[in-house]
Amino acid sequence: MSNDIELEIKFLIKSSDIEGLRKKIMKMPGIFYEGKVYEKTTMFDNLSGQMQKEDARLRVRQISEDKNSKDQKIEFSYKRRIKADGGIKQEEEIETSFIADIDYFFKILNKMGYQITTSYERYREIYKDGDIKITLDEFPFGYILEIEGEENKIKDICRFLYLDISKSYPLSCDDVYVELCEKKGLKSKNHILFNDQEMPQMDFNL
Repeated sequence: MSNDIELEIKFLIKSSDIEGLRKKIMKMPGIFYEGKVYEKTTMFDNLSGQMQKEDARLRVRQISEDKNSKDQKIEFSYKRRIKADGGIKQEEEIETSFIADIDYFFKILNKMGYQITTSYERYREIYKDGDIKITLDEFPFGYILEIEGEENKIKDICRFLYLDISKSYPLSCDDVYVELCEKKGLKSKNHILFNDQEMPQMDFNL
């Protein structure tokens, strides 16, 4: 399998279950807590809608210790869904990271014909064990747990954490928000932000 192919699984988590889940993760043999960061992810597409047509995303992620920090790492990636029919997802992902002036980098993408389409904020807790990565994400609308790695190891972790693979979420984090808005009769917005007073909250009947 190509190194550009990523296997992952997502679960929607109740806010009341977060503390218990953290404790379960830290009881896993070999697990290491890497820390918590703030991330803002911005998606781009061109006038022909290339990303939309490919079911792909061209994204720029700004990562820092907190929301107001000026010291940011930039992750630039292309991500395309290959298999997303429930359970463990398969995606093509090509990613690089660097330090840059974000405004100038956005200008370069604009000159290349790419414009901002959507964005979202989150706080991410990162846990690792070798090539396994577990992330617990707080979004403006709720919490999502994500596990990345080899298929057998993902299944082992799901069993350890008492997570039912058949109840995983098959799409992307911003799809959760769109579904929430549809369910609650709200018009979804292009930017999912913590300071949005109209942000719906997850109720697990998606």
